[in-house]
Amino acid sequence: MALNIKNAQVESLATEVSEMTGESKTEAIRRALEERKQRLSFQVVHENRADELRSFLEREVWSAIRARSSSRRLGAR
Repeated sequence: MALNIKNAQVESLATEVSEMTGESKTEAIRRALEERKQRLSFQVVHENRADELRSFLEREVWSAIRARSSSRRLGAR
């Protein structure tokens, strides 16, 4: 399937990157798109970040603090 680039800036960037890397324009564009796809896949959208943070604090942080506190006597170091 052919891709017809009709944007001078995109064409120029493809040329610059291909010259810098020694790749063809097609390979330079493929790699750029693959890298961007990977970056985007790591960006997880959380609808309610506050609830997730509260849950994490209750489950992980506060439970660890309570466990440590209960194993010590008051005033003991």
